[in-house]
Amino acid sequence: MKSRILPVLLGLCCLGSLASASEYFRPPNLEKKLFETDKITIDERGFDKWALKGVVADLVSVARDFDEEDGVDFDLRSNALAIASRLDPANAKIKSTLDQLKERGKTVSERAKKESVGRRLNDCVGRMRGMRRGVLMKKSDGKLIEPGPDRLTCAAYIANIAERLDPGADLALELKGHIAELAGAGYKPDWSGMLLDPERPPGERGPKPRDWEIAMPGGTAEKFARNSSTVTGLMVRQLGRGKLAGQASEVNATALPKEGLDGLAFTFNQPVGTQMGGCLEEVIKFLRVRYEVGQPELVPDGYEVELGFGNKFQPKDGPSGAVAFALLIDSLFSGEEVDPNFACTGDMTADGRVQKIGGAAAKIRGAAVKIRGAADKGLPIVGIPIGNRDEMRDVLLLDGIDPLVGIQIFTLEDFEEARDISRMEKKGEVTRALAAFEEVAKDLKPGDRKANATLLADAGIRKRLERVVELMPNHLSARLLLESGRGTLPKTLTVRGTLQQIEIVTAGTFENAGRQVFRAKFGGDPSEFGFDSGSASDAKDAMAELETLEKFVDPAVKDYLAAAKLLCQAVADGPGEDEKPAAYGKRVERLMARVAETLSGVAS
Repeated sequence: MKSRILPVLLGLCCLGSLASASEYFRPPNLEKKLFETDKITIDERGFDKWALKGVVADLVSVARDFDEEDGVDFDLRSNALAIASRLDPANAKIKSTLDQLKERGKTVSERAKKESVGRRLNDCVGRMRGMRRGVLMKKSDGKLIEPGPDRLTCAAYIANIAERLDPGADLALELKGHIAELAGAGYKPDWSGMLLDPERPPGERGPKPRDWEIAMPGGTAEKFARNSSTVTGLMVRQLGRGKLAGQASEVNATALPKEGLDGLAFTFNQPVGTQMGGCLEEVIKFLRVRYEVGQPELVPDGYEVELGFGNKFQPKDGPSGAVAFALLIDSLFSGEEVDPNFACTGDMTADGRVQKIGGAAAKIRGAAVKIRGAADKGLPIVGIPIGNRDEMRDVLLLDGIDPLVGIQIFTLEDFEEARDISRMEKKGEVTRALAAFEEVAKDLKPGDRKANATLLADAGIRKRLERVVELMPNHLSARLLLESGRGTLPKTLTVRGTLQQIEIVTAGTFENAGRQVFRAKFGGDPSEFGFDSGSASDAKDAMAELETLEKFVDPAVKDYLAAAKLLCQAVADGPGEDEKPAAYGKRVERLMARVAETLSGVAS
């Protein structure tokens, strides 16, 4: 098995290789007129130059130093750069941050705190309104400052950015007061048309996403049994610092008659990659056998079925949507409603077998809260490929039982198992198993590992869990809780799980190291080799996380872990006493080679 890190370490040239897993950044529109920039001043008391530099630096910080892990999305980052660019068009840091986001979907961040940036932006808004700490300011001649309309318009945009950056800040009430008073005077931000279409990162590999239309012969039905259906799919994205974020996202299918169309046509509401398009082709092959051959009376003619995603500007590829697509389209043919409490992930072959996918553990971890929050009633139901079940043991080992109690996870071997648990009208044994597990979940205590260990060892609770498994042998949550109660869970992560955890922790540091070595080897000045304070701090954080992880790693990965720790330590500590930058660069390069060597040994 190979990791995404290995090419970075071996080639030192795939700096954009992770961008395909990120949501595309939408660059700001720098042409739309928002306000007359040359009429903008921060105040009239001699602080113009420095105040302007300060607010631009804070707007750049919003775009550069925070990401979705911090609750800051791409739209806010783009908006911040839009205002900063208008205030200081020639600023090199604005250009550097914008180029990084456009090319790679992430930035080399510096250390910053939301509350500090937000506080300074709030202060700037007050000064642009002619106030300081709630007191009206005066010019040097003693007269009150009277801000012009362009300055107040700019203040409204900056206030909006500050509020979105840190809505729960201590100064939120003061900021809301600024926003309300500006709005009352007619100054409101208008972000419409400010986000351009995303640019595909040049480092992204593989064929460019494209439109797809997959045909299926029509049948004798007058129309589909249902015109639309929705299911929740699980996906995973990589954030700017190497962290993986699980998402629960609705996917819908809409069937509409199309004049002049012979048969059926299946499309997406946006261009998608070849893996996703290919998995839909496999799904249609499966459904053709199921309906065209088996039940042609349920197949209409002259309809286009569009598969749609909530966020059209997030790139879509990978085969893990296959099960969701199959369930959606099957629902249109059969008329059976999909349970809104159901979510799934998994690839599928043309004969209906569910295949293993990547990132299952991250999907469950990151999406669990979102799924629970969206559930209409009862515990959410999640289906994952049977080939990913060992990864859920890794989740249990690292996170405790909470992710397995808050949702009911089932393994899926084939389409029929997915169909059984996904429909609103379920078979009796499915309904009874779901209800029985919910009763057990009510007796457990979220976040209390010690109490839960005692409860799961209780013979009564174990018997109830055994009943769940008897009713539904593929109820993975019940099976894993039983293993936990019996003390039969593995004490270490799987090899795959260990590699994934190390990769999550070290991705940012490894990429920073690779970038610096690449620059030193190809055109850079080796005498300037080194890392900024943000990179060193990130490496220190990675070291701490690796030490926490150490007791759980599979023995086969220990050499790789040790090499990873040494590399992170070198980046965190910087050059040794009397060590020249060029020699330090060579040492980092050797450590990277050692990491690659040990990882290659695991992969082989």
